[in-house]
Amino acid sequence: MRSWPWNPILIDLDEGNWEKLDISAKGIIEAGVKLHKKYETFKGEPLENNLLVIGLGPFARSPFYGTNRMTAVFRSPMTYGLHVSAAGGVGFDFVRSGTSLIALKGKGKPSVIVIEGDTEGVHDVKIVNVDPSEVFNYSMLWGTYAISRYLYDTYGPGRGIAVGPFALRSPTASLVSLGLAHGHPTPWSVDLFGRGGPGSVMAQAHGVLAIYGIGNYEPPEISPELPERLANELLNKPYVRAVLEATTKYRYDPKLGTGGTFGVNYVHYRDLIPMLAFNTMYYPEDVRITLSNMALKYFWKPFQEETIARRQWGTCGEPCPAACKKVWRGTKIDYEPANALGTLLGIFDLEFARELIEVVDRAGMDAIEVGHEISWVFELLRRGLLKPEEINVNDIPNLDPTKFNPLEDSEKNYEIAKSILEQLIKGGSEIIDAIANKGIRLAAKEFDKRYEKRVKSAGLKFEDLAIYVAFGEKGYITPNLYWAPGMVAPLYVLGRYWTNYTPTFADPKSFAESSFRRAIKELLIDNSGICRFHRRWAEKLLPKMYEEVYESPVDEEYARSIYKEIAIYNKKAGAEPVPWETKKTYDLVATMAENMGSEWAEKFRRGEGIAWWKEFKQRVDELIGL
Repeated sequence: MRSWPWNPILIDLDEGNWEKLDISAKGIIEAGVKLHKKYETFKGEPLENNLLVIGLGPFARSPFYGTNRMTAVFRSPMTYGLHVSAAGGVGFDFVRSGTSLIALKGKGKPSVIVIEGDTEGVHDVKIVNVDPSEVFNYSMLWGTYAISRYLYDTYGPGRGIAVGPFALRSPTASLVSLGLAHGHPTPWSVDLFGRGGPGSVMAQAHGVLAIYGIGNYEPPEISPELPERLANELLNKPYVRAVLEATTKYRYDPKLGTGGTFGVNYVHYRDLIPMLAFNTMYYPEDVRITLSNMALKYFWKPFQEETIARRQWGTCGEPCPAACKKVWRGTKIDYEPANALGTLLGIFDLEFARELIEVVDRAGMDAIEVGHEISWVFELLRRGLLKPEEINVNDIPNLDPTKFNPLEDSEKNYEIAKSILEQLIKGGSEIIDAIANKGIRLAAKEFDKRYEKRVKSAGLKFEDLAIYVAFGEKGYITPNLYWAPGMVAPLYVLGRYWTNYTPTFADPKSFAESSFRRAIKELLIDNSGICRFHRRWAEKLLPKMYEEVYESPVDEEYARSIYKEIAIYNKKAGAEPVPWETKKTYDLVATMAENMGSEWAEKFRRGEGIAWWKEFKQRVDELIGL
């Protein structure tokens, strides 16, 4: 019979040693919250006092599909509160390391950690000092691709997680995991723990550039008949059929003639897709439809012709019928990275977006955050709060829908975006350095003071042209790329799908209830290490899966208790949600209220929209039990 976590370990970078960890939990998030409470990481600064907890779920390497995600729990240097990020497929091979839960404590010199498993569990843990400049420039490769190849060449086949060079200078960096075939990255299995800055935590709080799992450990088997039996009992259908139906969007939807998040979202959401620095929320429907048609012709159609028609599909690294990973010209194309580095920036040429995605992945950046940063700078240039020469660019981007040429302006905007991206990674101007080093919120406050006359003349603060959710005095996170009030509503963990993320609007209390209900369901899935693309079957089977395998069921009350602990922690950490402080964030909600014909639209127009925020927050706290 399985027990979880199996062979958990604590790696102390201060002392340069490791030990077995004594902890009881049903999933990764619960374990992470307990450890962060134990070590009081809510004190001080996130990049000075932290604990990176990463783990595989209780059903890793099992006959259930989509159960091999690796999840990270950490205090975010962006939000300043506890955050959760995950990457698909990592666990399928990393499980051989012999452990399902790792906690990093303290900080040492730049190093890589190699965990080797044997038939009994963890056989050895090596902490090896490395030179960042060497491992990030190895074998004619750069960044995350270089260090991943270095690990393979040095320690043999395995699976790991790594940071890129950006993690050494920014609080917003991601963790990246590459599946390697004979040492070569496969484009399908390039997965990121993107949001909240986990790469920054691993690199700056712990001094670790990579964790690599090798060995031959296999966890106790789960009966291969169990998925079929549970599916027939609870869903009245065979298991594979249940999985295929639940993952239709991500594999291929015959009704839409496309598949994957990129393929489906552009034809499903159409004019509701955020484009041109999110300014589409201000445009009338006919203008939005024109832009949507433009995106379908120039941005989406090449994907259809080369990826969908030729079935360039694969998985994240585990056997899975969803085959959600769609590759275009050698690059994995998902909706949010492609939109963040494409139409959000006024780039309607998929090749230009693809090139930016490749740079972002190798640098170890969060594509969503980068898209917000660059589109914010675009807006600052257009509104005159910044001058091109101050950030080493030669022109002002065109985001005017009435004068937009999808061919000429895509190239123009790409060149400007490319220059800003290079400066974010390597430096080059004081302004872009401030954004890279501090993130949008603190950089904006600094610019308000530095350019006080411009702010007064424009009647706008620098932050007014950015979209982010504020936490406490310093924390923030930018929303996922949906015109959805739930993405900026006052919840304790945002920047992922722990909310109602549909493009809709409702009164604050009912919206809070639907958002919190979704958050609890997403937490259960993340806690168990299951891919959210499988949520439609997994949410129904999960309680019984726990009962059958671990004789300890989970339910929504269990998830609510974990969420409550996160909220309490975040309050202690000074990371409680605070009211919207940027005009554009406020407008994201106001425009959707207007679009839905809500009676709240008039209140938002009168500047009374914060009342919606307060009522939402009050109801969430009631639901949590605070």
